[in-house]
Amino acid sequence: MQLFLVFFAATLMNLCIDIGNTRTKLAVFDQDGSLIKLIIRDQFTSGKLDKVLKKYEIQHAIVSSVKKKQGKYKRMMGNKVKTFIELSHETPIPIHNMYQTPETLGNDRLAGVVGAAAIFPGNDILVVDAGTCIKYDFIDAEGRYFGGSILPGIEMRFKALHTFTDRLPLVHRDNLETHIGDTTLTSIQTGIQFGVVYELKGFIAKYREIHPDLRVLATGGDATFFETQMENQIFAVPDLVLMGLNQILNYNVIQTEEA
Repeated sequence: MQLFLVFFAATLMNLCIDIGNTRTKLAVFDQDGSLIKLIIRDQFTSGKLDKVLKKYEIQHAIVSSVKKKQGKYKRMMGNKVKTFIELSHETPIPIHNMYQTPETLGNDRLAGVVGAAAIFPGNDILVVDAGTCIKYDFIDAEGRYFGGSILPGIEMRFKALHTFTDRLPLVHRDNLETHIGDTTLTSIQTGIQFGVVYELKGFIAKYREIHPDLRVLATGGDATFFETQMENQIFAVPDLVLMGLNQILNYNVIQTEEA
């Protein structure tokens, strides 16, 4: 019986749910912080969530949303987990939040820098979250998060050119062999795709004037694009926000157990 209990305890896992502007990610982590399962959907039904809860021994769960509060996930889980956290600016976190308006800070930005600090503790880090919006967030070697910048994402820029003009077509990102567009379509693509890369290089250069040993991590749907364009100057971590949520969840569980 004792051996069974030890094995059972080792299988207990965390559930992290990240609700973004366009997609929802659900991730299961084991006690060592390893990502066991990742599911991406437009949204999760109670049936889908029940399947995950039945398949994995979920003990603790956290939900983060950039939209309005998602109380439905708490209702879905009910008493099925020991700990449930709906991330907000009042949730205890393992870093120092220096942001002047924490109540307006996106949960994804906060989780991203928490994840980055866990990967590279004691480093100055710039996190680039390239999704619907492109967000730059800085956390220093002392674990102090100061904030950053928010810009339109790549697809948003394509849509804006089409929406706010009469004749420009709606186009999408493509692999380009030259910086010079020789059609309207390629002119839009070169302008936006290389434009965001030049922005990124400018931001990194400015931060490195003050923090020369700066590490740069990219996450979000366009993270791989940035990593490819930057010639090993940045490190893509696609699941950074989920890793940060797991860190926040574990931090709160430990705080509760030690109280």
